[in-house]
Amino acid sequence: MNIEKLEYLVEVAKTGSFSVASQNLFVSQSAISQSIVSIEKQLGLKLFDRSRGNSAIPTNEGEEIIAIAKEVFLKYQELIEKAGLMNNSLTGNLKVSTVPGFDAPLLSPISVIKEDYPQIKIEIYQKPGQEIIDDIKENRSDIGILPYIKHLLEQNDDLIYQKLFEGKMKLLVSKKSPLAENSFVTPQQIVNETLILYNGEYMQWFKNKFYKKFGVMNELFTSTNIDTIWKAIDENLGVLFIPDFYGANYNFNDNVALLDIVDYEATHIQYVWIMSSKKHYSKMIRDYITILKEELQLK
Repeated sequence: MNIEKLEYLVEVAKTGSFSVASQNLFVSQSAISQSIVSIEKQLGLKLFDRSRGNSAIPTNEGEEIIAIAKEVFLKYQELIEKAGLMNNSLTGNLKVSTVPGFDAPLLSPISVIKEDYPQIKIEIYQKPGQEIIDDIKENRSDIGILPYIKHLLEQNDDLIYQKLFEGKMKLLVSKKSPLAENSFVTPQQIVNETLILYNGEYMQWFKNKFYKKFGVMNELFTSTNIDTIWKAIDENLGVLFIPDFYGANYNFNDNVALLDIVDYEATHIQYVWIMSSKKHYSKMIRDYITILKEELQLK
């Protein structure tokens, strides 16, 4: 039994599917299947129940074997990492999925981590909250940064999370709007406006909570296309709820205004970083999180 087969075994157990495991590991489903059969023959044990369509459900014996396999594979990953550090040639990827606007605070920590790990490749993606969670659970990203959403995070055993920084919900309007004459706006003024909404989990939650207290607004459209949203606000077609926080970088033009929302207590936003509870994280990734937290605490 080689390390490659061990990795296939761990991935099938984690995903519960031969097809999903093959997609995650970029190998054919037949290669995954043949490797599992080979392991079962070598051990003389049936590790998965394949009677439920394409699902792979561990047998009682399989659960015990898989638990050991996970430990062995984690140790192998640690070994490779240690060797890379000794050779000063650690390679790999650091993938971060974040909500829009948070790219600027990531830059300084990236610069620092590249000095210590010059061979690594760093990728940053901007996505809505649910897609960030999916990225972490399916190992498409190492770290996710998003607003804290209780029902999505608290009862999810596949994720770990910690507080990172705080923000505040504000209202973005065109300077052509009469609302732009002041630096603040009340909920009673907002509810009479036409709403444009970024289509993310947290923004939907905030909108529904606002509607419940102050009434339903006329909605123009929802979208995850930032450029389309900016254009609509610029043309005074509606207003937008938007999080504001240290380092927020939305690339606004001079034709819009960001207003404080007063007389409403639910504008506070807690941001968190999330990672998978099911995988080993390299020292490089742990170092990056430490640097990012230190950067934010200094501000």
